[in-house]
Amino acid sequence: MRVLITGFEPNDEGLNASERVVISLRDNPTESLSQYIHAIDFKIMPGDTYRLGQIVDKTLKAIAPDICIGIGQARGYNRIALERMAKNLRYFTTSDRAGNAPKGELIASNTPVAYWHSLIEQDSLVALLENHDIPARISNDCGTHLCNQVFYHFLHWRETYKADMKVGFVHIPILPEQVIKYWPESPFMPMEMTRQALSLIISRQIQIVEPKYV
Repeated sequence: MRVLITGFEPNDEGLNASERVVISLRDNPTESLSQYIHAIDFKIMPGDTYRLGQIVDKTLKAIAPDICIGIGQARGYNRIALERMAKNLRYFTTSDRAGNAPKGELIASNTPVAYWHSLIEQDSLVALLENHDIPARISNDCGTHLCNQVFYHFLHWRETYKADMKVGFVHIPILPEQVIKYWPESPFMPMEMTRQALSLIISRQIQIVEPKYV
């Protein structure tokens, strides 16, 4: 059993909630996640649209995970959002970390317009989080920036190399320190609540794929 969890390096303002939370889970796993930590790889993806696909391919070939969940920051969100699908489109309204801002480019040529996630019982994860007093929802639009792109790369790799890999993407709200420093009017979620939410999602997928862990 191998699990890959990814976040993104900061794209602007020097801070990305997904990087902070992913590193936090790696270095200080929650109690519920600690029993699986030996099976989990945590990676931070580059904020460069023209390097991202190559890095994803290299990472997935090296790890060949059974479960792959990307994490991304969503400024303006007030709850955890589980994404349903990734689309084959790059349309950046803001530049990536490398200064790229494609306007209507395909992520990959001669590939499907979109892919559905492949997590197990994704809709039930909303109830799981809400039962732990964590706001959550299903999202039908992952955007057209790097989050959608990495999600698409994960799902296309699954289609090409490992059809049974469980792939999902989770958007998380920004952190309180980002509200203080950069976006005073934005909703946010405390770090510990976000950590708990991701731990519940990851643990549940592991338990379903490998029942011996229950």
